[in-house]
Amino acid sequence: MRTHYMNSRSIKLLILFLLIASLIISCIRPIYPLEMYMQHSATVVMIGFLFYVYMKNSLSNLSYVCVALVVLLHIIGARWIYSYTPYDQWFQSLFGFSLNDYLHPRRNGYDRFVHFMYGFLLVIPLKEIYKNWFKVPGKLTAHVAWLLILTTSLLYEVFEWILSIVLSPEQAEAYNGQQGDMWDPQKDMALAMLGAIIMVLLLKIRIKKKRPGEPGRE
Repeated sequence: MRTHYMNSRSIKLLILFLLIASLIISCIRPIYPLEMYMQHSATVVMIGFLFYVYMKNSLSNLSYVCVALVVLLHIIGARWIYSYTPYDQWFQSLFGFSLNDYLHPRRNGYDRFVHFMYGFLLVIPLKEIYKNWFKVPGKLTAHVAWLLILTTSLLYEVFEWILSIVLSPEQAEAYNGQQGDMWDPQKDMALAMLGAIIMVLLLKIRIKKKRPGEPGRE
């Protein structure tokens, strides 16, 4: 048990170190300094949460990896302030063809992808947090995790709306990344909701396959 505990902490420490290194590297020769540092204010908060979890070792490694992936995606988006993340160039370098040739997007879709992954990846750690930290009954954890993802998505879009009032139009557009889409907030929230729904359904299917003939338990 002691060895397992130490191994779990070691994995979390390695992930934390890699995230901090990624954050530092992303700040080298910033392309859009003001907007990037504003985006990284959220990065610092999320890394602070992961540091707390590391100290307490209060989440499983799977949940820790899920949160870390969300942070890493945000670090990448902050570097290019989302609207200009060159994901298609990376895709071409890896696979030899353009993703955009098939999707025909009217805008840079990286922010849409991150909102979807936010909902998809956070279901697992939130379920664990609700169950183990707050003693929420297992059957309810998926529901409250889904609700929290929707709530935080909504609050973030309200925050972006407030920024658009406070900042200049150019700065607000650079940070929010609407790219001329008046329905950008609604689409972002919808994608986070969709990602969460898909993960919840996948977990329920997994539970039913694991316990054939028995009612699903979480």
